[in-house]
Amino acid sequence: MSLLQLPAAIKTSLYPASEHEAGRIEAQLDVVAEGIRLFDYAYPVVATILVPIELHHGPAVPVILSWLAILATSLANELLLARGAGPGRGAIAHTRHRARKIAAMTLVQTAVWVSLSFWVWDPAQTITNMYGVIIVSCTLAGISVRFAPHAASAAGPMALLSLLMIVMESIHGSTRIMAFFQLTLVYTTLMLLQACAMHLRFTNTWRLERDRELLIDTLRKAKAESDRAREQALAASRAKSEFLANMSHELRTPLNAIIGFSDIVKSKTFGNAVERYCEYGGFINQSGHHLLALIGDILELAKIESGRKELLQEPIDLGSLVVDEVRRAKAEAAAKNVGVAAVLPHALPLLQADLRAMRQVLANLLSNAVKFTPPGGTIEVSAALNADGGIEIRVADTGVGIAPADRAHLFDRFGQTTPEVTSAHRGSGLGLPIVKGLVDMHGGRIHVESELGEGTSITVAFPAERTLPGGERRVA
Repeated sequence: MSLLQLPAAIKTSLYPASEHEAGRIEAQLDVVAEGIRLFDYAYPVVATILVPIELHHGPAVPVILSWLAILATSLANELLLARGAGPGRGAIAHTRHRARKIAAMTLVQTAVWVSLSFWVWDPAQTITNMYGVIIVSCTLAGISVRFAPHAASAAGPMALLSLLMIVMESIHGSTRIMAFFQLTLVYTTLMLLQACAMHLRFTNTWRLERDRELLIDTLRKAKAESDRAREQALAASRAKSEFLANMSHELRTPLNAIIGFSDIVKSKTFGNAVERYCEYGGFINQSGHHLLALIGDILELAKIESGRKELLQEPIDLGSLVVDEVRRAKAEAAAKNVGVAAVLPHALPLLQADLRAMRQVLANLLSNAVKFTPPGGTIEVSAALNADGGIEIRVADTGVGIAPADRAHLFDRFGQTTPEVTSAHRGSGLGLPIVKGLVDMHGGRIHVESELGEGTSITVAFPAERTLPGGERRVA
């Protein structure tokens, strides 16, 4: 920092205009506050040592008063530094207030301290005056180091001390003393340049430290993000491996049935037993449809994930759709002695959605409910308008329920719930991810409520803008 930049630096040190400047000024003030505390302890001790000497060269009362003033100033400084910022101040306002307070403290502290030299000053006593000049010059050197980081805190005391030294030396007119006056000018100039250099060095150091902290923080965040990405990648890899293992089992089961029964038919293992071959043909057909459904689900999920799934928006009579899907599910549920019922309002508005997608959502939710509901249980499907004006579909069962730890991963792609829950009814794990993907594409949301051993309730809510006003259909 050059001398021409000093006025701007002093102004900025007292009136920071941004939080960034306020942070830098706060760091400077912390250093100056440490210097004030150092002088608060040093000045009284040194003054106590000097007072007996000065009493021999100056009036007793002013010297004693100066000593008492130094003690009082040191105590006042400690009290002021210990006080907080006060309520209702923002970061910039707090820094401005603290900067003005500390700058005033450094000036008062310096003025009170050099008063000891003032009272023993005698133009006729060269030795005594040199003694005073030494005190002032040493003080100037100390302040140029301790207060230099904050321009305003250093400017006042250094100007006072420099002016005092120049005045003290200019009083003498002899050639010998004039040489000391010239040395005083050189010395004060050097101290000012040193203070400017230290101010610049502190500012650069603070910036480097701040950049280092920002870099460390950035690296820490990057590492945390990398760790999260790694964990997600590992989790996805594990889930994909589990999915592929499950899929291989799911695909092999119908394929083994198809190959096994077709080999029997081809080789006529049971001779001309037509009825038995017809039965095996039925098994082959059933396994083929099962295999086709699995492949369809895999392709459907792949289309949803890749964003290639397109929705055909049309008005849907959701009540009739629920009734149709409940009727389809009753056949599978009856084999397990599970009751399935639809609970619908007298009239329900039309829903703007993709009919095939809505049929998939209902079919998968009902199939999942039937699969995990034990014999004697019940399943209830309902649809209604919610408080936001959107249509909700709710599928509730009295099945085995879902553990809290599994609910967060219920709709994860390639995922299933824990084996101990699903081992008896192990499926492909594709149904619920497909439901989640289709609902998301419609801008809806899914809410799950479940307790182990008490059942599960899955609610699908669509946004209000998909409800068609004036398009109500009566539900039979």
